[in-house]
Order: sequence, then structure tokens, then C-alpha cells
Amino acid sequence: MINAERLMNHFNLTQLPFGRAVSEAGLLAHHSFSEAMARLSLALATKTPALFTAEPGLGKSTLLGCLADSLDKTANHLVYTPLCSCNPFGLVGQLAVRYGLRPKRSASQTAQAILDELARSDRNEILILDEAHRLPAATLDELRLLSNLDFDRVPPFALILAGQLPLRETLAQPELASLHQRLSIRTSLTPLSEPETTDYLDRRLRASGARATLFRPQAAARIFEKTRGVLRLINNLALASLLAAATTGKKHVDLQEIDDAAFDQENS
Repeated sequence: MINAERLMNHFNLTQLPFGRAVSEAGLLAHHSFSEAMARLSLALATKTPALFTAEPGLGKSTLLGCLADSLDKTANHLVYTPLCSCNPFGLVGQLAVRYGLRPKRSASQTAQAILDELARSDRNEILILDEAHRLPAATLDELRLLSNLDFDRVPPFALILAGQLPLRETLAQPELASLHQRLSIRTSLTPLSEPETTDYLDRRLRASGARATLFRPQAAARIFEKTRGVLRLINNLALASLLAAATTGKKHVDLQEIDDAAFDQENS
């Protein structure tokens, strides 16, 4: 049986490829990624509220991590909150806790305390609310307690509201019109194209120590066909295909290994 160490030795790799963590050398700044980074960077620089959405597996978390890494930590203070649940304090109450504040008697008083705290900061305050698609409209509506107070002037913080595509549908509800209108910078991620998929496979492998292209052109094309350019699916199928090739002693991946790995994934 091929384990991780034997797989790396077989292909002369220095680390296991296609893992969740992406090194700078393995990062492919494809067109959609670069466009989203540019728009979100503009949102932070101008303190313009932004909406960032992506389907599962397209690298939303990776992009937000890269955005955070690009910031000057001495000039910026970033608070990142994955909003899986806001009970028992509500959205504004949870944000207060993240800023080291005690929630007040009412949500509006808590919101004002947050704004007062941010206004006193000597750094650029950045708030990223991730996984916001999990929240009901009533919870997202609490953001108006922050937005209505100051967003018609220069706000004391930059806001990125991020989540999967259902977040767009939630924000389209009439009761969230005020919040939706204020999210004036909007961007998203799209799947890789076929050429980008080929570049991605090669970049991830070379970042893992590969000295040659391990996926034959037709194999890379089949991976795109099977995954439609979704990064997480590419990673899963590429790693399974490498395991299939190593099991038979091959030093590269052909169509047969892709099809075998895809069959196993679809029928396991």
C-alpha cells in the first residue's frame, strides 16, 4: 500500500502535494483570483463595504488568507470572524466580544460601543465576516446597526462580507435592501479554465519538489473535464491519480490513472 512517504519518494517530492495549505510558490493567481484580490484591496484602502462570494471549493478561504497576509500589521488591525452561529449574543454582541468589549443592554448600544472603540483606534480597522451564508436575514439585519450609524460618512472600519452563493439570495430580500445597497464593491471567484487547470497542477507539483511535469497533457485535460475547474475537486482527483500511478510503478500520470481514480471516488 502506498502511504504519503512512499508517494513522495516515488515521485522525488519534498512534501505531499495538493494539500489544503497552499504555499506562496504553489499559489496560482489566476484571472478570477487576481480580479477579486484587486477589488477587495480597493475596498480596504477606501473603506468601502464589500461583498465576496464563491461556490464551495473555489478558494475563498485561501484568497482571504492571502489578503490578510498582504496587510501591513503595524498599520492595520484585522478581525476575522467565521459566522457559523451568533447565539446567544447576536451578531453585534459577538463582534463586541471579538473587540474585547462587554455587550450592552441593547444591540444598538452595543453597536455604538463598537463604533466608539474603532473610532479611537490608531490603525486601519478591518472586519471580515466569513461564512455569512449560514446566517438568516434577521441576523444579517443587525449589521444595519453599524452601517446606518456611520456608513453615510467615512466609516471607522472596512467591512468584507463573505460567503457562498446563497448569501446573494439572502441579501436580495427586501428587508436587507439597505445593507445590500451599501455593499458597493462586489466580487466573486470562478472555476479555473482548462489552461489554468494545467498551470495549477504543474505549479502545485513544482512547489512540492517535482522537477518534471507529472501529468501528461491529456491527463490534465481529463482532470479539468472531471472537475470543471473546481480547485478542491482538482486537488482530490490529482492526489488520487498520483497514488494510482505510484501503485503501478509509473512515474507519470496518464488517462488511465485519472479514470481509475475518478471511478473510485464516484463509487466509494
